[in-house]
Amino acid sequence: MAKRTIGPFELGDKLGVGGMGVVYRAIYTKTGIACAIKVLAPEVSDSPQVQQRFEREIAILKKLQHPHIVRYFGGGKVGNQRFYAMELVQGGSLEGYLKERKKIPWEEALRYIRQVAEALEHAHTAGVIHRDLKPANLLLGPNGVLKLTDFGIARDTTATALTAAGKTVGTYAYMAPEQIRGKPPVDRRTDLYSLGCVLFEMLTGETPFDSDNAGELLVKHLQDDPPRVTSFTPDCPIWLEEMVFRLMEKEPDERYFDALALQVAIDEINEKISRQASLVGTAMGDASTKSVGAGGVTQLKDGIAKKKKKKKKDQAPFYEQIWFLATGLVLIAGVVVWSLMPPSEAKLFAAAETLMKTNDVYKMRDAREKYLLPLLKRFPKGEHAPQAQEYLDQVDMQRIEDQAKNRKGKPKTEGEKFYLQAERFQKYGDRIKALEIFQKMIVLLQDQPEEGDAEKFRENQLWMRMAQKKVDEIKAEGGEMLDSEQVVRNKLREADEHVANNKRIEAMKIWDSIVELYRDNDELAPYVAEARQKQTLKPKAAE
Repeated sequence: MAKRTIGPFELGDKLGVGGMGVVYRAIYTKTGIACAIKVLAPEVSDSPQVQQRFEREIAILKKLQHPHIVRYFGGGKVGNQRFYAMELVQGGSLEGYLKERKKIPWEEALRYIRQVAEALEHAHTAGVIHRDLKPANLLLGPNGVLKLTDFGIARDTTATALTAAGKTVGTYAYMAPEQIRGKPPVDRRTDLYSLGCVLFEMLTGETPFDSDNAGELLVKHLQDDPPRVTSFTPDCPIWLEEMVFRLMEKEPDERYFDALALQVAIDEINEKISRQASLVGTAMGDASTKSVGAGGVTQLKDGIAKKKKKKKKDQAPFYEQIWFLATGLVLIAGVVVWSLMPPSEAKLFAAAETLMKTNDVYKMRDAREKYLLPLLKRFPKGEHAPQAQEYLDQVDMQRIEDQAKNRKGKPKTEGEKFYLQAERFQKYGDRIKALEIFQKMIVLLQDQPEEGDAEKFRENQLWMRMAQKKVDEIKAEGGEMLDSEQVVRNKLREADEHVANNKRIEAMKIWDSIVELYRDNDELAPYVAEARQKQTLKPKAAE
């Protein structure tokens, strides 16, 4: 029987079926390399919207290059059949793994969740919201490497939306409340809710909510609290259970800020468990315990029970007697509790300030998650709260500016659009135009209502502060401020000098900038036309 092929690929076993297509194991016949092929299902291939979605999925995979996201190899079309090739992950899905093992140890679950958090951080930074995070879309590779796949219903916030407003998409068992309602904000925190559902299932072997009726299941996501993880898995550390609850908060603002904040929280849990184990191990000696997680106290109790059996009424040393062991256990418990007590406001602020003064962006983000947010939550009117809020604003302003400058495609918000535009004029030397846009931006954002999306309101406030800072910076520079016409005339003369010195590429950059920055300025139309005309000059290849 002849084997089925599509383009240069020979198709093998069917690996999975999704809403839009079928995934096959395949061989690239030119090299013999194994891969996976996703083929658009014939019954939907005539739909223009489905074709657009398929092309969108390809575009998303092209720009996501990360060790925990499946790699895109290339795509094409044979007749009416659209397809693309991607990395073949040999270990099957997390869904299949959980079916075999029911649930997995919390240590393993924590390692997997951190890998997914890294993948989500990369995707979210690129403007991509997965919207269908579930065990079936997490593939297991060698050495415990997890890879995120199936971006079929992902939302690319930098591209035109394909999902109609108010339409619900996703998988019911893992769907966030805002996703069920089909209303904004469906953003990075939506994926974090789904990740919380996945983590719950890894730890317990069950989905957090279950029902034979789809409507009832969705209502549970909207209204019910998930069960306690420790009721299924008693040895699960309490901090990990709390992480599940926070990921699955009904309100997006109550979840972790983003996937990076989740990674920080995971590292903190590992640090707490390690510190607890070290404390108990030091106090009791290596013979008493080698590790103390949630089961550490049980191990200590077992040790006491064994020593009870060995006790001899008249001959047992004092350190084997029950009173000594019980006292030791109480002291150890006290040390552990003391070590895990929340730090004071002064300690939180001191730790945050140390990291903030490094001016290292990653350490400043650590300061935000580990110290500034906890300080402001626990001590909103404390002595250090005003400075902590200032530090928090500083980190968040840096974050949204970095995101804006690294974003591909259209700006996400009005504030972002105006800020980037004004900054370009400022760097070009047109300080008057930059000042005009920054001031216009401040007036525009001042009119935004406080009610509604709290995150959007806060972001607008940050953009206003950044714009005001730029206004103050421009005014403080002093010196002559040329208007736009003078700036453009000077730039055209500069370009002519470059041409005279055989530096046509430098001249071309100036003409390109004039056209891009001033093409909508009617008063400068003659200068823009001159720049367009001179753009036809071809730079010399040898330059």
